[in-house]
Amino acid sequence: MSKTNEKELLRIEDLVVQYHSDGEIVEAVNHVDLYLNKGETLGLVGETGAGKTTIAKSIMRILPDPPAKVVSGKIYLDGEDLMEKSEKEMRAIRGKKTAMIFQDPMTALNPIFTVGDQIAEVVQLHEKMNKKQARARAEEMLEMVGIPRDRYPEFPHQFSGGMKQRVVIAIALACNPELLLADEPTTALDVTIQAQVLDMMKHLKEEMNTSMIMITHDLGIVAEVCDRVAVTYGGEIIESGGMEDIFDHPTHPYTVGLFGSIPKLDGDEDRLHPIDGLPPNPAELPAGCNFSPRCPYATEACRSGEVPNREIAPGHFVRCHRTEGD
Repeated sequence: MSKTNEKELLRIEDLVVQYHSDGEIVEAVNHVDLYLNKGETLGLVGETGAGKTTIAKSIMRILPDPPAKVVSGKIYLDGEDLMEKSEKEMRAIRGKKTAMIFQDPMTALNPIFTVGDQIAEVVQLHEKMNKKQARARAEEMLEMVGIPRDRYPEFPHQFSGGMKQRVVIAIALACNPELLLADEPTTALDVTIQAQVLDMMKHLKEEMNTSMIMITHDLGIVAEVCDRVAVTYGGEIIESGGMEDIFDHPTHPYTVGLFGSIPKLDGDEDRLHPIDGLPPNPAELPAGCNFSPRCPYATEACRSGEVPNREIAPGHFVRCHRTEGD
């Protein structure tokens, strides 16, 4: 595939991922289309189980097989289809061209190796450096994420949660990847440390011109660091667009419900307006629109057949029948 847009770094086309377990088929990701431009940050927003992490792991090609199975789809990075790469080729891409920050830093770090050696290992794997050069690069990365270089020989258990997350970010950025996948990187941190880590990530991304997909369920984080937003529900992208599109003109009933669930300091309402019901069981998705059982506007057309994904404004896409008359 030759890129139609020279600014485009990543494009996902018709990605379908299923998990097969105990005779059940869990439809985790359903016909997802996404794109990401160079230097841009895309916020992937949705409730737990919406398929966000599965999309990220599909890009990295680290889905557990079994039970995961990529049924269909293409993932282009710099115009090359990652789905056609061998495992050897993907090992060269992971860490060098694309890297991932995992949600829990304690499970991402090896407890029996020093934090410095874990950063240096990535550098030696992808860059033509000897041990001394790799160590110097690892110390430089520690300083870059706000950790003194003399803590190189310390182990993960000697660091706080926020410091461990900084080490994970240092590992991910050590080889200047083009694409950074951040899977709820601040969920386990308190709000003060969370703000510091987000500011640091934003600064490093701009300094290194790295593109990023920020996976989160926190719209405040999206507002802080993202350029565009894709809202996921039931394994689908149900609304996507620029920050102004999503925050000022939310259109899908689910997106509207998300904003209705957030307390506002300047509002005078006594109660919030949460979305009724629970997310669908991905092993038993409803016919038609996945959100129809919870949607106050659902019609018979919503409960059967395919729901169109329409562009209601330049770059603003919504998967909803209500947009057909607009």
